[in-house]
Amino acid sequence: MFEANLGGVFRLYRAALARCWFPALLLALCWGAAATLLNRRLPATDDFFLWAAQAQALMWSGYFWRLLVVTAVLSVLFYCAIVAEIYAAAMRGGGPALAGFAPALRVLPGALVAATVFLVVTSLATMLFVVPGAFLWGMWQLWLVVLVVERTGPIASLQRSWQLMTGAWWRITTLVTIVTFIAMVPPLILDAVLGSFLAFSGVDLARATGIMTVAGGLLNALLVPLVPAALVAAYLDRLRSQVVLP
Repeated sequence: MFEANLGGVFRLYRAALARCWFPALLLALCWGAAATLLNRRLPATDDFFLWAAQAQALMWSGYFWRLLVVTAVLSVLFYCAIVAEIYAAAMRGGGPALAGFAPALRVLPGALVAATVFLVVTSLATMLFVVPGAFLWGMWQLWLVVLVVERTGPIASLQRSWQLMTGAWWRITTLVTIVTFIAMVPPLILDAVLGSFLAFSGVDLARATGIMTVAGGLLNALLVPLVPAALVAAYLDRLRSQVVLP
């Protein structure tokens, strides 16, 4: 069984990686493509104020919002597929390839609604009242696993997450936060080391950007399943505590 601790999360991650690497790769490519398309709309300049002015104009353009919507929909779809694959690996071990896309497609409309509610409410709560916002984020953090596994509606998934997290906010939130930081550190190191190497090697900017985009995408494809593995492990832990195994 995969416990809600660092050891359990990494065991689940290793057990599920063979199943979820493809949706994780698609998710990383989606993020990389969106970043590349945005960078192409911004000038290559040392003038920070010019860059900031054009970045602000881009954020208010229809192009930006269309790209944001497409990226958000694809990201939610691929993330749901990753969660489905990790849960299947935790419960059954092996299974058919790409099996996570079917449940991901079924829950996609509800996941988009729940994601919107989650992001809007927790962001507003955090901006207005930091501590209550963080508490709300923690109580709702299992909503996606609930939605994929139990196939509830978007609001019901948030309510179910709250029920599961009652009495375990600190322990589970600490675990997920630590795993999130672990997943964030290697890309930062890669950017610093590879960026410095390419700069000292005299590689031109366009080629260096392409190399870093590919390397970052491949690394992200390996690291993206870490946080979903933590969420699935936390979900299973809370089910066991309530003796309600699916």
